[in-house]
Amino acid sequence: MRILVTGTSGLVGNLIARRLAFEGHSVRALSRNPASGAHAQGVVEKVEIADLTIPSTLTGVADGCDAVVHCAGLVGSGRGDAAEYLRVNAEGTRALLNAAKASGVKRFVFMSTAGVYGLNMLKGNVDETTPTFKSNGYTNSKIAAEEIVRAGGLEYVILRPYWITGGGDRFLIPSVAPMLMNGTFTYLGDGQQEWSLSAVENVSAAAALAAVHPGAANQVYNVADATVRISETVETIAKALGIPAPTRHSSAFRVGLQVFLHQSPDDPAHVMSIDLFFPLWRVMTLNAQKIRRDLGWEPKIPWRDSITEGALAWKRKNAP
Repeated sequence: MRILVTGTSGLVGNLIARRLAFEGHSVRALSRNPASGAHAQGVVEKVEIADLTIPSTLTGVADGCDAVVHCAGLVGSGRGDAAEYLRVNAEGTRALLNAAKASGVKRFVFMSTAGVYGLNMLKGNVDETTPTFKSNGYTNSKIAAEEIVRAGGLEYVILRPYWITGGGDRFLIPSVAPMLMNGTFTYLGDGQQEWSLSAVENVSAAAALAAVHPGAANQVYNVADATVRISETVETIAKALGIPAPTRHSSAFRVGLQVFLHQSPDDPAHVMSIDLFFPLWRVMTLNAQKIRRDLGWEPKIPWRDSITEGALAWKRKNAP
C-alpha cells in the first residue's frame, strides 16, 4: 500500500512512517517545511511540503495513496489559545481529509488522545463507549476533529492513546523527573492509584495495523499497553535517574488546593500542573481490549523499558 503519514518530525509520526516502510509499504511524509521533513529522509519515498492551515497547499499531496495516517497537530497542555488549537487540530484535519477524498484515498487514520474522555477518565477502566467530555483547548480540538473525521465520507480509524512513553516523551517524564531531582515529588495518598501507559513503539504498531487491517474500518480504539501503579512508575523513573525513590505523601486536598491556586509554572508556589494532578489523585485507566480483539494488536515493548528509555533520554538532555 501507499500511505501518507503526517507529523513525521514528531515522535509518534516518525516511528509510524518507519514501521510502515519496514513492513514493505510505500510511505510518503507530509511536513510543513523542508527542515522538518528531513526527519523522514531516507525512510520515505517522498516528502510533501504543505501546511494544514492553508488548504490550497494540500492539493495533490495524497494522490495515489491508499491511506492517510494523520499525527500532525498542535500539542500542549490545552491552556493556550483555544481558537488556535481548533484552527490547527480541527480545521487542519478537515482540510487534509478533503484533500484525501479528492485524491481517492480510501482510509483515514486519525491519532486522537484519551484526553477526549476528560473527567470521565476518573471512572477508571474507560472503554470506547464512554462519552467524550470537553475540558480544555487541546482536547476540545481533538473532539471536534474526531467529529469531522467520522462525518468525512472516508473509512476512518480513530486511535486514542494515553500517556505515550519512551525516548522523546513530552509530558510524563518531563513533568515527574524535575520534581524527583529536586526532591519535591509528592504522592497523593498512598501512591497505589493506577494509570495506563502506552510505549511509543506500541502506539506506532497500532497505527500501522489501523492503516491496513480490514477489520479496523470505521472504528475507534483505545491504545494502552499496561495498567501500572503510580508508585511503580515513579520508582522506575527514579531508578533510571540514579536517585532514591520518593517517600513524601500528602492528601489530595492539600496539594490540590495549591495546584489550583498556583497554576502558572512561573509562580514560586507552583507544585504541578492540573494535568498531572488528576491522574496522580485518582485511578485513570483505559480498557484497550477492543483493539486486541479486533486487530490482534499486542504490545511488544514492556512498560518498564519504555519508561526507563524516556527517563534516560530526559537525563541526558537536562540533568547536570
